[in-house]
Amino acid sequence: MRSYPPYVANIVLVHGGAHGAWCWDRLIPFLRADARVERVWATDLCGHGRRRDAKPLEQIGLADYHESLLEDLEREELRDVVLVGHSLAGITIPAVACLAPERIRRLIYLTTTNPPRGSSVGASMADPRSPVSRGVDVEEAFCSDLDEPTAAWLTSHLGPQPAGPMVEPIQVVSGPPGIPQTYIVCEEDQVLPVDYQLEQAETVGVDEVVRFASGHSPFASRPRALASLLLGYC
Repeated sequence: MRSYPPYVANIVLVHGGAHGAWCWDRLIPFLRADARVERVWATDLCGHGRRRDAKPLEQIGLADYHESLLEDLEREELRDVVLVGHSLAGITIPAVACLAPERIRRLIYLTTTNPPRGSSVGASMADPRSPVSRGVDVEEAFCSDLDEPTAAWLTSHLGPQPAGPMVEPIQVVSGPPGIPQTYIVCEEDQVLPVDYQLEQAETVGVDEVVRFASGHSPFASRPRALASLLLGYC
């Protein structure tokens, strides 16, 4: 029987826009191999992955994202959760932490977008530093530090992104008091520039900012190193 240290964590991974639980596949084995982790769970939000057909895309909103993650936490009976959100998941993980604070140990924002209360992701993407506003190929930017086979794997799995969560005003910006929050800045990100990421971290009011040498998809480009960083919070 596997023995655990006195305090073990469950790591729950939440994907970004147009992604799904699949994006964490190269990271998960490194997390599961560590004795500090009891379980690793990758969520598919409504309209993505195994929840692709849960609801018509045009009907999906922020509440559907929140409910998807909350449903997984409750169904899988996950507690002591280190909740990791990538990119667009910045609008989901603090809201769910406020809905179920008793389940969450820490929030980790992995190069996320975090608009201020009352604003939206779409408004943030209008920022002139955003590659979307500059007409940059976002798929190419996702893969800026990936080799060709890995880039092909990632882009072949990308799916449609519901518009609702992109345009709805954000109501919850930060997690509840008492739950520590960390923002991981990906220093070579071609989707969200470093200064933009630092502003998002300030908007959330995180307890610490950590820098990581990678592009926008560190779970694919540097999974072992990313796992080592995340495991430090278990």
